Amino acid sequence: MKPHLPYDEQLAKMLGRGLTSEGRPAAIAALKRIGYYRLSAYTYPFREPPTEADVEIKRTRSERFRAGARLEDALHLYEFDRKLRAVLLQALQEIEVGFATKVGYTLGKRAGDGHLKMEHLDQSACCRVTRDGVTEHAAWVQRYEKLRKDAMDEEYVKHHILHYDGEIPIWVSTGFMDFGCLIRLYSLMDGRDRKKIAYELGLKGNGSDTLHRWLRALNILRNNCAHSNRIWNRATVDVPPKFSPQVAAGQLHHLNDLENHQRQKIYLLIALTAHLQRAVNPTSTWAWSTLVTQAKKLGNVGGMTLENTMGFPVGWQDLELWKKPEGQP
Repeated sequence: MKPHLPYDEQLAKMLGRGLTSEGRPAAIAALKRIGYYRLSAYTYPFREPPTEADVEIKRTRSERFRAGARLEDALHLYEFDRKLRAVLLQALQEIEVGFATKVGYTLGKRAGDGHLKMEHLDQSACCRVTRDGVTEHAAWVQRYEKLRKDAMDEEYVKHHILHYDGEIPIWVSTGFMDFGCLIRLYSLMDGRDRKKIAYELGLKGNGSDTLHRWLRALNILRNNCAHSNRIWNRATVDVPPKFSPQVAAGQLHHLNDLENHQRQKIYLLIALTAHLQRAVNPTSTWAWSTLVTQAKKLGNVGGMTLENTMGFPVGWQDLELWKKPEGQP
C-alpha cells in the first residue's frame, strides 16, 4: 500500500518532477479541493514521452514533466472539463426526460402494464436468453422491480399503492426508471413502437437500431458527467457505428466522415446530444449557444485543442449543427 502523503508533500512531488506553479498557497488549495489523483488526469498530458526504462515497465509517459509545464494549465483543463460536464448533463437530462415521456406514452397506448407483459412487446427480443440464463425480459423486470422498490417513498408511488393495489402504469413508472432501464425497455418494445419514437427524435426509415446504439453511448456519457468523471480527452466506450445517410438528418452526415481516431473521442457524442436535445426541445438554444460558448473556452493549452484532444473537426463552428436555425428568435 502506498504511504499517505500530506498536501505539501504531494505538491513537492509534482514540483520535483518538473511541474511549475505560480503560487504555493493556490496550488495547495487546488489539491485540497480536487485531490492529487483526480488532478493527475489533467497533468498527465504534460509529461515527457517515455524513456526506454519506462517502456520496459509499460509506462506510456515519463514521470518527468516537459519543460514549461504549468500546474495552472492543468487547472484550466480541469475547470473547462468541469463546466463542460455541467453543460452536457443539462442536455442529456432533457433527452432522458423526453425519451422517458415518449416511451411511456407510446407503450401506454397499448396497455398500462405494457412493460410487464410480453404480448405488448417484441416477443422475439424479450425471449432472448442472457448470459445468466434468464430471458431479456425477465432480466429487465428484475431491474425494474428493484428501482420500483427503491422509489417506494415517492408520493406518486404511494398513491398508486394506496389506490390501485400497487399497479403503476408505464407512463408513471418511467419516472423511477433510470436511463439505462429505459433504453433496455426500448430495445424490447414492438418494432413499430421503436420506429415511431425514433422518427419523433429525427431518425427516419429503420432508425430504431441506430437510436438504440446512440442512447447506449450517451448513457455512459451521462453517467460520467453525473459522477464527475473526466470527459475531456477521454476515449469513448461503445462507439456508435456509422449510420445510413437516409436515417439521420443532413446536419449529422459529417460524423460519418470523421477519422477513426476522431470517432473514439467525445465530439461524436456531443454532436448526437445536440441533435437529440433539439429534437426533444426545438426551441432550445443549447447547441448553437450554450455548448459552443463553453467549448470555445478551452482555447489552446500547451498545444492541446478541441481538435486534437476531443475529436472536433477543423472548422466545426461553421457546420449546420452548431448554427442558429433560421427563424428562431
